[in-house]
Amino acid sequence: MRKVLKNKKIQIISAAMLVILVVSLVAIILLSKPVTPKLTNKDGVIIHSTSTPDAVKPGPDFKWQGKPNDPKQIIIPGIGVEAFVQKVGVDQNNEVAVPSNLHTVGWFVDTVRPGEKGLSLIDGHVTGRQNDGVFKDLNKLKRGDKFKVLLGSGKVVNYEVISSKSAKTKESLSIMFSQDPKITSQLNLVTCSGKYDKKTKTYNERLTVSAKQLW
Repeated sequence: MRKVLKNKKIQIISAAMLVILVVSLVAIILLSKPVTPKLTNKDGVIIHSTSTPDAVKPGPDFKWQGKPNDPKQIIIPGIGVEAFVQKVGVDQNNEVAVPSNLHTVGWFVDTVRPGEKGLSLIDGHVTGRQNDGVFKDLNKLKRGDKFKVLLGSGKVVNYEVISSKSAKTKESLSIMFSQDPKITSQLNLVTCSGKYDKKTKTYNERLTVSAKQLW
């Protein structure tokens, strides 16, 4: 009788250990499985910057997300830019997020919409791993150059470049978010510049091209 009870006890302990082992293995598998970051929030605003943006240029069937007064496209004849606008917010690095595609630009939703009073900010890639980005030639814009932003409603907002300045990343923040007090509606276009750092996988400067709305 004691032998039977002893065998049952051993079986119970073995079964319990097996359950613990299985649970542990499942936990290890789940924890080691890469977590796919959430790229956008419920409003379609990009909140995760990726170092491998899509290199396929959007076609006419691009599913733009926005309201009638949101910026939909930006057209800069001087540097051959005609791109759709995505909405971007603050990313995982607590910085302005970048577009998910090399050929689109991002309107920072914490700034005013183009055409409204205040400061608007639109950013874009300068280059990718193998292809050039939408703002590859942004540094070629000069004072007096004109471009336009099309809103979701079809309304056109015209701009004229007033300045262009590149600065180290930390110093560039004050430039990116600065507005000339004499200008009612200003739009700052931002992209990477300077030298590429292979360790941080980014450029050491940011270029800001400022423009005023033409009323």
